[in-house]
Formats: sequence, structure tokens, C-alpha cells
Amino acid sequence: MSVVILVLLGVLDAAFSGFRSAQGRSGLVDHAQEDSAGILRGVRLFPWVAAPAVAVAVVDVLRGGGAAYGTAGDLFLLIIAPFAVMVLLALAAYGILRWELRYLASAIILGPCTFLRPYVVTVAAIIVIVRTAEVTVAVAATLAVIAVLVVEPILDARARRGKPPARRVPRS
Repeated sequence: MSVVILVLLGVLDAAFSGFRSAQGRSGLVDHAQEDSAGILRGVRLFPWVAAPAVAVAVVDVLRGGGAAYGTAGDLFLLIIAPFAVMVLLALAAYGILRWELRYLASAIILGPCTFLRPYVVTVAAIIVIVRTAEVTVAVAATLAVIAVLVVEPILDARARRGKPPARRVPRS
């Protein structure tokens, strides 16, 4: 079950990566449509970048060596869940509070969490790798962390290569 939750968190993280990639730098620009498109781009990209990790795990399970994945998933979730809950609560606050408190939630929680995200998932993977001491779990965990961390840079690179989408200024 924990592996399923981790996959769902990965998809959610990809959606947030797509959102961050689509964000503009000005709060005066209406970019809701582009933000939604960015979320979908992240969700569509994630299965492709996560496929190598899934392939390693599936092959290992089919060869009879999959017992460590449940333990690895539980341990990874134990490390990632508090971080994910904090981010989701901050996003809920961002979604329901007035604009001043939105920016406060962004500055105090979402900004630092975005900065810490690569370190948290990397440390979680290292702990999982050390604790399970299974080569295939180490490979799958490494590939999974890479998958989570490459979504936003890939989307950013695609956006730089292509023509940036037109953005509308909201009407007064």
C-alpha cells in the first residue's frame, strides 16, 4: 500500500512541478489557464520519467526478489509523509485564504519546502538504500528520485525552447 501512496505522491509532485514551471513572476498576470496546462504537462511527463524505476521493480518482483519493496516503501513514506502533509496543508491555506495570507504561506512554507524538496527525497532514498541493502531496491529508489527531480527542469527546458505562451493581464 505504501508503494501506491508513494506513486500518488509522485504524480502530485509532478503536478506541482508543472505548476511551478508554468508560473509567471508577476502576481498581476492572469495565468490560470497556463497554470492548469502546466499541471497537466507535469502529470503527463511523470509516467515517462518514472518508467525506468517501475521497470526495475517489476522485473525484480517477477524474478522473485520483490520482498524488500514493501519495507522500502514503508520507510520512504515514513520520511516523506510529514513533509508532504506540511506542503499539502500550506497549499490548502494558499487556496482558501485571502491574498495576504497566501503570500505569507508561500514565503514561510512553500518557498522553503520547494528548496528542501530535492534534499528530503534524496536523504529518504539514501536511508532506504542503506536500510534495505538490496541492489535492485537501490537502483529503483535512485531512479524514482531522479524521476521526481527531473520533471520541473524538463518542463522548464521545453518552455525555453518553445515560444512562451501568451499571457493576459486581468481586466480592471
